[in-house]
Amino acid sequence: MKLTCYILILFTLLASSCSKDFLEEDPRTFLTPGNFYKTEADLQMGLNAVYRTPQDRYSNMWGAPCWFGWATDLGYLTPANGHAFHNQPAHLRADFNPASDMPWYMWDYIYRHVKDINFLLAAVDVVDAPAASKTSIAAQARAWRAHLYFDGVRIFGALPLILEPVSDVKTLNSLTRTPAAQVYEQIIKDLEFGIANLPNTYTAATDKGRITAGACAAMLARVYITMAGYPLRQNDKWEKARVLLKEFVDDKKYGTQYNLWPEYSQAFADANIQGGQEAVWTVNFTRGTFGQGSQVHTDFSPIELYYDSRAGLTRGGGWSNELPTEAFLASYNQARDKRYTFTYWRSTADLPTEYAAINNSAGGPVVFAAPHVKKFRETSPNDNSQGSGLDHYIIRYSDVLLMYAEAINETNGANAANYVNIVRRRAGLDDLPAMSQAQLRDHLLLERAWELCFEGERRFELMRTGTYYTRVKAWNPQAGANIVQNKHELWPVPQREIDINSNLLPNNPGY
Repeated sequence: MKLTCYILILFTLLASSCSKDFLEEDPRTFLTPGNFYKTEADLQMGLNAVYRTPQDRYSNMWGAPCWFGWATDLGYLTPANGHAFHNQPAHLRADFNPASDMPWYMWDYIYRHVKDINFLLAAVDVVDAPAASKTSIAAQARAWRAHLYFDGVRIFGALPLILEPVSDVKTLNSLTRTPAAQVYEQIIKDLEFGIANLPNTYTAATDKGRITAGACAAMLARVYITMAGYPLRQNDKWEKARVLLKEFVDDKKYGTQYNLWPEYSQAFADANIQGGQEAVWTVNFTRGTFGQGSQVHTDFSPIELYYDSRAGLTRGGGWSNELPTEAFLASYNQARDKRYTFTYWRSTADLPTEYAAINNSAGGPVVFAAPHVKKFRETSPNDNSQGSGLDHYIIRYSDVLLMYAEAINETNGANAANYVNIVRRRAGLDDLPAMSQAQLRDHLLLERAWELCFEGERRFELMRTGTYYTRVKAWNPQAGANIVQNKHELWPVPQREIDINSNLLPNNPGY
């Protein structure tokens, strides 16, 4: 579903009812479902706008693709990139605090889009439209709301749970933080609604890339696995995840369309992502449309290719926003693992011709000193202002296989390694040797890193496995020097929100 241009009246109207703080409302301009949405077409237009929601999280917020890889065992911020905006969280510096920009950006992103989704869901109840269409729209919107709150609860812990439009300023400015366990229960409800009411596949070409029942099931499995880990430790969720993933992988309950591409590199070809056999849940980007293209390729590319300094550059430049740690690079079987070869520019010799031919500002060929991530490289001529058209995975099938292996292992089941080996064989590696439960648990943390690195989930994987502090300390000298246990597991609630609503206190530990 290439959402080529949804610069909608909806956004214009909603913007007029929003100030910079999500808890600051102007009742005179507040819209109601009945005075904006009138027809089924209006509802569909609103849903299409909702599909733009994750473009911020996975690209358009400044450096956002790197936010949950920074300060992990995988990635660090190069000293060449001196933006203070990035330095605080990437280095886990002491001045990463409630007044920092990034917690606010994330908080605003979540609640701005939750507000739009709740507005749409309320309209579904009142607009005269076919029941099947309304149910489908509601299911897709609720799935996106689940995704937003899943991010929110993992980043901030307890947070306000808003499930309907709220126009009263006093109500908004007195909301309290809902305990994390209750937020998770709502996430589960929203995803279960999607599983029950969305199809396994869509037939219309214009619906390609929409959320399916399988996407909701895979996300719910991720939610269960997260709840089974730190900090909730709800061990019964391992079995729930195992059953759900067995239905997905073995029983083909959500269709036979899911598989791995024969080569790892094929999974990241733009034509193979949206609607492709490895795609379970994706984010759409549109090249050449301002504000709807992806910046992932420039976030990870070498800063030596910064486009303003390189005459003739046709594929965007680079910011060096996240580089792989030396310890992570050393963990690969570099001679055999195809994922290593595909994922990194290891030296100037790896640069494709369209980059290597460009001279640096002082004359001579482009040279960069450290390995960089290239798995999101744009393959068509482009520049930063247009952004890339390369879609982004939220969940892909290899992740489903690895989650299934983990759930089997944690419920003392047999053959967990079989599903890891499916992923390893594509990478050109041998099957795993016999392992104990603890050994496979440790290995899965590495296998997930090799397979899924820099796709936006690593921080959360370390958090749920209870390894965040030890891994960052051991693998990331930049952030490890500053990490504080029982503080940096969560981000602070933004100070600007606390200033207008003291009910959000106390803040998270250490802030």
